[in-house]
Amino acid sequence: MAPIRSVQIFTVKLSKRRLPRRLAEAVTRFLNWLLGFDQFNLLYSQLPECDPQDFSHTFLNALGIRVEFDGQALDTIPSGGPLIVVANHPLGLLDGMMLDAALRSVRPDVTIMAHTLMAAIPECRDRLLFVGRPRSRSKRKLSVRSLRRAFHWLDQGGVLVLFPASRVSRFQIHRWSVADQPWSSHIAALARRTGAPVLPVYLHNAGNWVFQLSGVISPLLQNVRGVAALSNYRNQTLRATIGRLIRPPELSVFTTDDQAIAFLRQEVERLARS
Repeated sequence: MAPIRSVQIFTVKLSKRRLPRRLAEAVTRFLNWLLGFDQFNLLYSQLPECDPQDFSHTFLNALGIRVEFDGQALDTIPSGGPLIVVANHPLGLLDGMMLDAALRSVRPDVTIMAHTLMAAIPECRDRLLFVGRPRSRSKRKLSVRSLRRAFHWLDQGGVLVLFPASRVSRFQIHRWSVADQPWSSHIAALARRTGAPVLPVYLHNAGNWVFQLSGVISPLLQNVRGVAALSNYRNQTLRATIGRLIRPPELSVFTTDDQAIAFLRQEVERLARS
């Protein structure tokens, strides 16, 4: 059953105890506009009804976003059994939606380890796994629960999409390019302990420099600006490259999870040149 549409998916909440009511209301309206929350809420309220499993496809269609995949063909993805998909994270919310829609065209058992921001979307709330900021105790507990669910999901033979950097890619001055933050070795540990094959995917940056440079100011600002950035990709064709499937024996040769995650990142980033 499709969730009831709401017009208040994302909104800023300010304490009216600390600010005069009218000032708090004015600041709230400004921040909802600045962060793109109003735009997202309007778009969401106008979406056609859909099954939660089809939400990513429906949302991308509403924005007129097309995704072109090159490299390995989608139909070479295993039709059954556990599978971990690892990708870089340049576009924020769109990254998960792109991979979700594409992988679900091949098989139905797909879930994503996503930022807690997406838990506000009813269609995502019950079918994704969520991780939060490490500095937040409650979010750490949520991440631990999600990691346990991830082990169970793979044990049941499902597909798990992961962004090992956790945060959105940002412009790095020392490299003079947009790149991921350090990748978590926990992802390599998950792959090695479950014995799931790993599929590397590279998502090409669409050149939204305002969005990328906001990460130089504040990674948190960039995370929430990812909502505002969605409308910048309207009616665009985005590109992704699928790599070769990495079988468990390739990861078992590494002594540590740090070495294994470095190898997986290398496999993803070399697809940038394709």
